[in-house]
Amino acid sequence: MPIEPGKHLIFHVGTHKTGTTSVQTMMGAHREFFETQGVLFPYAGHVRNGGHHNIAWELNGDAGYDPAQGSLADLAVELNATSHKSVLLSSEDFEFWYLRPDLLAQIKSVAEEAGFSVDVLLVLRPVTEYVESLYKELLKHGLSVSRTSFVKTIATTGAYPFKERIYRFDYAEMVSGFQASFGPEHVYVLEYEAGDSNTPFFAACGKLFGAPVHHIAVWGRQNPRRPPLRYRLKHPLKGHRRGTLSKSEATLIQKRFTTPISALVRVPA
Repeated sequence: MPIEPGKHLIFHVGTHKTGTTSVQTMMGAHREFFETQGVLFPYAGHVRNGGHHNIAWELNGDAGYDPAQGSLADLAVELNATSHKSVLLSSEDFEFWYLRPDLLAQIKSVAEEAGFSVDVLLVLRPVTEYVESLYKELLKHGLSVSRTSFVKTIATTGAYPFKERIYRFDYAEMVSGFQASFGPEHVYVLEYEAGDSNTPFFAACGKLFGAPVHHIAVWGRQNPRRPPLRYRLKHPLKGHRRGTLSKSEATLIQKRFTTPISALVRVPA
């Protein structure tokens, strides 16, 4: 099916630690509110208290994939059946796909076959803040190396492998990867605003959809998972959860990743 005028799918790829969960839980809990505005937050692939991670897990071959929660094929059916002309597909696990044009092509194909054009929306935070926040998060999930070691690995290799994922921090490379698959004119970049990340996000969505998207203004931080009890009681590094990168650690990261976010930002007009 050719792309139909006015039909848009936003492919929200995170990144991690940029308020993505807040957007996802808001939209998942209040689908009718958004659908009255003509915006579909698909059921296919949606994971409770999260985004469309099941589709990412399916195509990644991740052990967490559950066919009962919807597949890419189910998403295709839903997109072809919907009367809504605006769709938001969201998962920070899509972030890693800038190195997988084969997977991006599958998303693009499913959307375009249902008549939707695709725009990629990324949200980035200063890389030193991202490294710091990610370290604290991974401590809760079993990371057992010191922050200094964590930082040195990233500064040396540009990435950090943990369990089934490889976290990457070169934003310029990331943006370029998505541009190669979707075209530079279809990739938009926002800078994360810690005080209120939702307002600029939904403002950008409204610009891309061609009509304002209203959101629920009073919506707190939505990442309800508590650290495992074993972490809260005895994790040897849990004191680092309140710390910030030292000056030397921040310098290592800044020397490795030199492209400022301001050089990558592209806000929908």
